[in-house]
Amino acid sequence: MNAHTDLIDRYFDAWNETDGERRRKLIAATWATDADYRDPLMAGSGHDGIDAMIRAVQERFAHHTFRRSTDVDGFGNRLRFSWALVTPDGEAIVKGSDFGVVDAHGRLQAVTGFLDQVPTGA
Repeated sequence: MNAHTDLIDRYFDAWNETDGERRRKLIAATWATDADYRDPLMAGSGHDGIDAMIRAVQERFAHHTFRRSTDVDGFGNRLRFSWALVTPDGEAIVKGSDFGVVDAHGRLQAVTGFLDQVPTGA
């Protein structure tokens, strides 16, 4: 496993952590303080904005989990990976691909997400 893979696995741990205190610790360990996340449906800036965004997704998709669906591909401070949002019974209902920039301290500076598959009517 490489440093980019470790970082993205922590990224998913944060997305899946429902305990607010543990989630904020994961965000602090994974994201730069001035980090930015953007996709077609939402955005979050800084640790507080990213936490609020994750919490909103968890409220909308209770008991669902995010899973990495590809290896993490990266060079220098750039990386990419794909993922799925999975229902409690294992069905992938949303799929996407994210592109990230890593800061000098090995934390995410920016993530741009693209939705590859969404449910009809979403």
